[in-house]
Amino acid sequence: MNITFGKHKGKSIGSLVLKEPDYVSWLLSNADCGAAMLAAIKEASRLIAIYNDKPFQKPCHGKNCSSQATRCSVYMSAVSTPMWWCDTCNPYRAGASEGQLQSIRTYQDALVHISLHCNRRKRSYRTLIKKLAKAKGLPDRVTEKQVSGFFET
Repeated sequence: MNITFGKHKGKSIGSLVLKEPDYVSWLLSNADCGAAMLAAIKEASRLIAIYNDKPFQKPCHGKNCSSQATRCSVYMSAVSTPMWWCDTCNPYRAGASEGQLQSIRTYQDALVHISLHCNRRKRSYRTLIKKLAKAKGLPDRVTEKQVSGFFET
């Protein structure tokens, strides 16, 4: 489905979910809107659920752990260097500064983290969502065909 309104008119919602998460965050926060926007919100929500269901393809960073990661941690005001963890391993036992990490499992967790701790910086939204998507198997540069393939169920 493509957006039929606004500055992203004609772009696929899947592409926006992956490449313009700041816009998607804005879109999701506008429940009082017209039919076209409601349809876009519904489709974005559907695609985000698919995104969340994809497992991370990263190993856990825990010492002597061979499990797959189920989450990442980032420092409160940063997004550039997520560390990957399974549900068993504790990043604080690995030397992280106590109380300074945010655990991220889902697209929504990432949006909330950026909103609360990174001043809603557009670059932070894009960096974190891109790193999460890459950890779920998406390459750095994505074509529309790869976007569609990523969201196929």
